[in-house]
Amino acid sequence: MNRKASLIFLLLLLSNSAQAALRVVVSVDWEGRNLDPQNLAAMEHFRHDYPKVPLQHFLNAAYYTKADADPRLTTAAIRSVLREGDEHGLHIHAWKSLVEAAGVAFRTEPAFRGPLDLSQCDPDCGHDVNMAAYNEKELQQLIRFSVKKLVQHGFDRPRSFRAGAWQADKHVFRALAREGITLDSSATSAEYLKERWGKSLLYPVVGKLWPDTTATSQPYRIELGSGLSMLELPNNGCLADYVSGEVIAATFQKNVELWKKDPRRDIYISIGFHQETAQKFLPHLRQGIDAIQAMAERDKLPVAFVVPPFTL
Repeated sequence: MNRKASLIFLLLLLSNSAQAALRVVVSVDWEGRNLDPQNLAAMEHFRHDYPKVPLQHFLNAAYYTKADADPRLTTAAIRSVLREGDEHGLHIHAWKSLVEAAGVAFRTEPAFRGPLDLSQCDPDCGHDVNMAAYNEKELQQLIRFSVKKLVQHGFDRPRSFRAGAWQADKHVFRALAREGITLDSSATSAEYLKERWGKSLLYPVVGKLWPDTTATSQPYRIELGSGLSMLELPNNGCLADYVSGEVIAATFQKNVELWKKDPRRDIYISIGFHQETAQKFLPHLRQGIDAIQAMAERDKLPVAFVVPPFTL
């Protein structure tokens, strides 16, 4: 079954299944920093061990804008861990090389580790800069450039998005919507980040952006005015860098309890990891998925691992 047919099948499954299900979305944030063979190897092993788990890839065009980037090798490295049935979404961290390649003036703040020192931007910097630092016109340029670059190198046209560090607001969403992005997955609970980032700007900013997001938050539509809207799929289970396998399992169980209140309703659980730290943190995700599968078998739960498109 080719990718288009696979997505049509999934859409029909989501729309027409006789019984609603617990639908687990596993995502990958591609940060745009590097493509370390050790992390790609960890991902390859994961794909081998979990062949029925499709991935929602949030791809970053910044790999192509580094000064020493080899486009052919970059594409081959990314594609080595993509599989049929995966989704190709968009991820943006405001790297200096990416921003300037898009024809936008680079900004150094606000950044969650504090203002950047431009003298330290060799070979690149800007990972910590909040996307929302840029105005809508600049964001549209950045999004349009990123989409064009990914499509140019053979990836599917992205329709979904996650902001770097989950830092997106309505003016980011308006820029995305105008560039054809229909689904965002930037909402998460700041409580997941408190232990590691509690003393940085990241924790309070995420808390301010997503004050109502919890472990059981479900998809909803964000109205943006002028006929624009965005479907939000909350990253309600966060990413494996910040949660253990036990926490992933506990988040799943909370969503099981929500589903039991109305088994006719689909319930979504969004979990995932970062490509750049796959070797270190994929074990957390493995433990979580193993626990989910064990609970599904033990309690006869209707669990499906899926990727977009989604309908409400």
